[in-house]
Amino acid sequence: MSKSCVVFDFDGVIADTEALHLQAYNATFANMSAHIGGPLRISNEAYFGNYIVYGNHDGFLHMLQDHGRSYDEALLTSLCALKDQLFNQGIGQFVQPLPGVREALGYLTSAQIPLAICSGARREEIVHLLTVFQLAQHFPVIVAIEDVQKSKPDPEGYTRAFDLLNAQHGGTLNRAQSLAIEDSLGGITAARTSGMQVLAVGTSLPLHKLRSQTPLVINSLQEVTLQQWNKWLALS
Repeated sequence: MSKSCVVFDFDGVIADTEALHLQAYNATFANMSAHIGGPLRISNEAYFGNYIVYGNHDGFLHMLQDHGRSYDEALLTSLCALKDQLFNQGIGQFVQPLPGVREALGYLTSAQIPLAICSGARREEIVHLLTVFQLAQHFPVIVAIEDVQKSKPDPEGYTRAFDLLNAQHGGTLNRAQSLAIEDSLGGITAARTSGMQVLAVGTSLPLHKLRSQTPLVINSLQEVTLQQWNKWLALS
């Protein structure tokens, strides 16, 4: 008998880290302005609307492209390294996951639903915060930015996460019955293209924008009832 799994995005779904990522991007640009053709600042609207889906490398690439700045791989590598340092300086402020995450994981684990993470974040960041939150035991599979050649909105990460879970469960998982949980439009596109259902959480974007991409939209995981989990995952 086939069964479902759930694959979580990380930033903006498990950890409320998106604002810190934007802060680190802008601090990196401020520190490196002489190397990027002058000052550059990314607005909240631009970040959450256009760049939130990307890992560091592709994020910097698109930001520089969109603002007519020249770059090469050496510059992108330097920008990523500095952003990682700046992000790590602020990561200590996070001591709890987003509301509803702990309860959702408790229910899904009790229902024996296989769980994974698919994220554009670095593995180091994900593992650190899962350890702080005491949630690492829930996720036998983590697909981080280092594990893919193409970041979201490409479906590679979600396809890999599902395939790894499916292999662990003897090929019994049903992709179409499984659920991805996302907070960005590009993440929704990646998950849908991989063949999964998508639940969108309104951490980062207005609900009406999320509804344009998936019918399953909530403000917070706190809102999800046991009946909804059972319906979405085809649990008896």
